[in-house]
Amino acid sequence: MKFGYRLFFILSLIVFFLTCYFYYPFFSDDSLISLRYAQRFLEGKGLTWNDGHPVEGYSNLLWVLGVSLFGKLGIDLIFSARILGILCTVGMIGTILRYFSQQPVKKEFVFFGVGLLVTTPTLAVWAVGGLEQPMYALLVTLVIIEVLKIVNTGSLKRGLYLSVWLGLLALTRPDGFLFTLLASFFLLATNLKNRTQLAKIVLFSFIIPSLFLLGQLAFRYTYYGEIVPNTALVKVKVTLHHILRGGYYQLRAFVGTLIISSLGLYFLYILVFRKKNITGFYFLLNIAAWAGYVTSVGGDIFPANRHYYVLLIFFTFAIILGLNVSPQFNFKQKKIQSVLIPALIINAIIQLFIPQNYRAAKERWEFRGMELGQELKNTFPDNTLIAVTAAGCIPYSSELPTVDMLGLNDYYLPRHPPANFGNGALGHELGDANYVLERNPDIIIFNTGSIPFFSFGEQMTRDQRFTDGFSRVDLRLKNEDYILYFNKYSKNTGINLVKNELTVPGYFFKNTTDTLSVFKQNKLVKNMIKGNTYTVVLKSIPSKKWAVKSVNHQKDNNKLQSTVVQNGGVMKISVIPTHNILLESLVVEAED
Repeated sequence: MKFGYRLFFILSLIVFFLTCYFYYPFFSDDSLISLRYAQRFLEGKGLTWNDGHPVEGYSNLLWVLGVSLFGKLGIDLIFSARILGILCTVGMIGTILRYFSQQPVKKEFVFFGVGLLVTTPTLAVWAVGGLEQPMYALLVTLVIIEVLKIVNTGSLKRGLYLSVWLGLLALTRPDGFLFTLLASFFLLATNLKNRTQLAKIVLFSFIIPSLFLLGQLAFRYTYYGEIVPNTALVKVKVTLHHILRGGYYQLRAFVGTLIISSLGLYFLYILVFRKKNITGFYFLLNIAAWAGYVTSVGGDIFPANRHYYVLLIFFTFAIILGLNVSPQFNFKQKKIQSVLIPALIINAIIQLFIPQNYRAAKERWEFRGMELGQELKNTFPDNTLIAVTAAGCIPYSSELPTVDMLGLNDYYLPRHPPANFGNGALGHELGDANYVLERNPDIIIFNTGSIPFFSFGEQMTRDQRFTDGFSRVDLRLKNEDYILYFNKYSKNTGINLVKNELTVPGYFFKNTTDTLSVFKQNKLVKNMIKGNTYTVVLKSIPSKKWAVKSVNHQKDNNKLQSTVVQNGGVMKISVIPTHNILLESLVVEAED
């Protein structure tokens, strides 16, 4: 790489790393789903999310394996995902600069195009955000460059490189095979008259990449018993509702990246319609196909225009090559400098205030969930079954068996969708209260600790199994408040009846104003205030004469005043502390 390019590469990295620092420590919840698969893979449990029937709840196989490789070296998995994301992004920037440094393109045009790309926060957000977008973007960039080399030289000497990049794209995401179809169609269409090349084009641009895809399909069918990943069943259904949402997503992303996107379209127009440039047609084909695909599946729910990343790369190439074929754009002219140089500065500044980017800068609830998960891991047995809607942060940090109530990592739910599937929020349409309650989880957690929501949350609040069998527990952890629902009658979190002794965890006791439980020395205990009355109601308890035997495993009952009233199978225990205590458990004993 020439000296000027090296200097600009260093400058680009400075801007990139500063932007990463600004958005750090953003980390997506879905990234933690992938890390749970990597975590279990490293533990020898296979590419699974739970024990039992394996489910492919990830859609980024190559990324999971890449993170696992770093994890095998003893590196923390979250840090591993960040390292891999940053390396891929740096590699993408360097690859673009290296390619154009060898082309008859003015370096000012290259610096301007890459400058616009680097000052768009999508790169930095997803470099630290933990999902596969940086790897995907790097491979898309490598594919573009190989196609351009084939078009410009007419040679397929590097055809195998194209095959590998296309094949790896298909392994990175299932939709990566789209670029195989586009590349093979384009290369065949532009070489129809060159019959000696057709066989090689088919081999390198379609057959070899297809072998990667077929290999993964064979693995998926053998290992998971399915042809498509669980993620497709949960998220993909082409309906008018999803198309409208996808269209809005594209519009919002275009406005949020207005300078690079509008210039990209303008110079794409120059390449295709004014200059009839063959590479322009390749860009147009890919931009139209990718935009159409993303629109049809409903866009995306994550910040910083994640799926728009691909279009940004094509726009960057279109800007550079469009400037190069437009003689009126001369960077030596002060008029041009007065427009394009401020455009770079403005692009960097206004991106800080775009709502989708601002969201990434402020979104930290995943860390709240991980802190809760870690405490659950330390407090409850390894076989404690939790049911969650946030399927990344809590399951990853707790390592507990989990029911994914939104179905991404569940076998049953995607195969039993609701009647209105395809008309709700992307990835959040599934849910069945009856199914979850039949699984009889020990703890139910909505979001990272809130009251029930989504349609199945409302179903639960109307189900007697939930209202009678689960108790709301308000707890505080590091100045954060959580609402969890604990199974009163499960072995791991509920009451324990052994012969004539009934052990009741303290967190089940209620008071109208004083509700908090806290984690203390790997136990969840109830914070009780002197003089307040706390009660718990239990059902299906044998009718006997019961009395409080011990408090916190001590027979000193002077810590609280207690009454036990039983009517039929319903028992009501009331206690009034004589001084402030942390109640771990209370034992009541029946007389023989």
